[in-house]
Amino acid sequence: MSFDTRYKARFENVIAPAIRDITFNGVALQPHRVDLSKSGDSILSEINDGIAHSRLVLADVSSVGKDSVTGYPYRNANVMYEVGLAMTCRQPHEVLLVRDDNDKFLFDVSTIPHKRIDFTNIDMARAELHDELLNRLKEDNHINDARVKKAISGLTGGEISLLKYIASLPPTCTWGRPIEGNVQEWVSIPRLLDKHLIYCSGEFEEGFPAYHATELGYIVAKIVEGGLRKIKADKKEDETGKNDEENKSNI
Repeated sequence: MSFDTRYKARFENVIAPAIRDITFNGVALQPHRVDLSKSGDSILSEINDGIAHSRLVLADVSSVGKDSVTGYPYRNANVMYEVGLAMTCRQPHEVLLVRDDNDKFLFDVSTIPHKRIDFTNIDMARAELHDELLNRLKEDNHINDARVKKAISGLTGGEISLLKYIASLPPTCTWGRPIEGNVQEWVSIPRLLDKHLIYCSGEFEEGFPAYHATELGYIVAKIVEGGLRKIKADKKEDETGKNDEENKSNI
């Protein structure tokens, strides 16, 4: 976050208390901000080390001003640089972005789940941040669960699309519709049934099946919604002029 003194209150009254209130798996969380550190290391070294090894990375990406020419909002450049570092070496669920504005978000990070927080409402802001951080920790536990890993490793494109739809619904929601539109999604239903990620809970009056996500299925759906590891395929030409594909992983 910005080290400007104008942001001191939100750190002391909201962010730090919300973090200190969390004890997970017997470990009490502590906020770590390099400008408050008493370490003798350089700030850049400490930033890199913190991003790589902290339990979670929290970034306040709130707008800090308006461009004098275009009038477009801009965000703290140092913070956005550090968010970039975090997204290259951490899983999506380990990075939480928060902001206090309704300005148009940056395109490159617009797909990263983020939360709007009204820092002027101290009690509500602290509770919301506390709950969101706790949810990230629980999600990390789920991701490391062998059952979840197995379910995710065998997903097809249609299953991923359907799970994202399930993730957009409340956990208790029953869903279903006539087989039309995206056929790839609906031919994935038998596979999700076999994996025990969904179950048939009845039939709608119109005559088509009604489905419900299992507890495991909703966990997998929320992980898929948060973003899977991206693989970039780069094409290179060999000496004969033929195209050769090589997969490179982006984390």
